[in-house]
Amino acid sequence: GGYMKAEFERLARTDVPLIGCVRGSGLFLGLEMVRDRDTLEPATLETSLVCSILRNQYQILTSIDGFHDNVFVIKPPMIFSKKDVDYFVSSFRKAVLDDLPLELTAARLSGDTAHTPT
Repeated sequence: GGYMKAEFERLARTDVPLIGCVRGSGLFLGLEMVRDRDTLEPATLETSLVCSILRNQYQILTSIDGFHDNVFVIKPPMIFSKKDVDYFVSSFRKAVLDDLPLELTAARLSGDTAHTPT
């Protein structure tokens, strides 16, 4: 669990500014997604789209929680290995950096609002 949390914290520091904070312990983690780390504006639409991308393109199931539906809830099975963590973190990074911009553009053009796909 500590490895997974450290990897998401590293990702937040280096590549994915949408991750406002990583909280939790063991294998039960929450990633709070924000548009701006200073104002903490919730990234509700982005969270919903990334959740769908993870499910549809990477076969990773996550859920969304929080007052603004902007917190990824991560609760993998107990047999989750370091290799599984690496795949998850890598897929999350690709979903946010590579896939999300296209999905955001399409959602905004269609007038789509955030929804929780889980």
